[in-house]
Amino acid sequence: MTLTTSPDAGCTPRAPGEISEAWSAAAARRSPASIFLTPEWIAVARAHDASEHVTLAVGAEPRAVAALARAPDGTLSFAGGELTDEQDVAAAPGDARTAAASVARWIVADGARRVRFDYLPDDTPTLAAFAEVLSAAGYAVTRRRLVTSPRVTLAADFETYVQGLGKKERHELRRKLRRFEGAPDTSFRWATDAERPRVLDRFFGLHRLSKGDKARFMTAETEAFFRDVADAIAPTGRLRLGVLRAHGADAAVLFAFAYGDTLALYNAAYDPALASLSLGIASHAFAIREAIAGGFAVYDLLRGDEPYKYDLGAADRWLWRLEAAR
Repeated sequence: MTLTTSPDAGCTPRAPGEISEAWSAAAARRSPASIFLTPEWIAVARAHDASEHVTLAVGAEPRAVAALARAPDGTLSFAGGELTDEQDVAAAPGDARTAAASVARWIVADGARRVRFDYLPDDTPTLAAFAEVLSAAGYAVTRRRLVTSPRVTLAADFETYVQGLGKKERHELRRKLRRFEGAPDTSFRWATDAERPRVLDRFFGLHRLSKGDKARFMTAETEAFFRDVADAIAPTGRLRLGVLRAHGADAAVLFAFAYGDTLALYNAAYDPALASLSLGIASHAFAIREAIAGGFAVYDLLRGDEPYKYDLGAADRWLWRLEAAR
């Protein structure tokens, strides 16, 4: 179901199909780059969510877009849900603050009693703009840091990147790569479009071989979401499936996105029988090498503070929750 109210003249609900080109352009201008703000991603997220939805266009062109959802209890949030790693208004840096303020005024005029926006990055002005407008309108606003989303700033070449790591991390990376490359039949590649169905099957198969949280994460519903994401993003040329081979088999698969200046690692699965080869670190190292060769500026490891991310030289980028009620 789609919401149709239009309480703010500067921020109006529009049908996603009517503004898809402008939406894509607004997302592409946003910095840092994020696949999670594109119309392709939001369309999949909405298809897996029974909430009411509204797409807000800021300006006639529009120059910015916000995808919102209303829960059964009336709470407004960004569309996307838990599987959307970062949520925000899609806008160029020069438009970001005014666009966020316009969205917040729409929320006030809409009469929402409660809002909850998760995974707002602290390096965009949306958090501050929402808090300012909602507080002035009489909402009780709270903000808290939710989770980090570490990123690696890439060097000009792979050796310079390795040299930039701490002494311990540099030594461990080289040791693990030597061990991996000493195994039979090792390689890393990005899967072709023709390979995508088989590689996806292997990705889900490796998840099913896992134990603990990783195995519990990949439910039938989550697998369906991943397949729909792949089907939606692959035609744009932004899907990357990294395949790490060892002992004559596909031992690891990375599920990633190439968007703007960023290569973002969304999920990965490894063969537990080959854990001694440090498949995780090896696959990330090769992906970073390929990202540098491809001219990317950032390797984004997305949400979570797992130690391996810092071993790869990542720095924290924090995501926040804003809640407001009246």
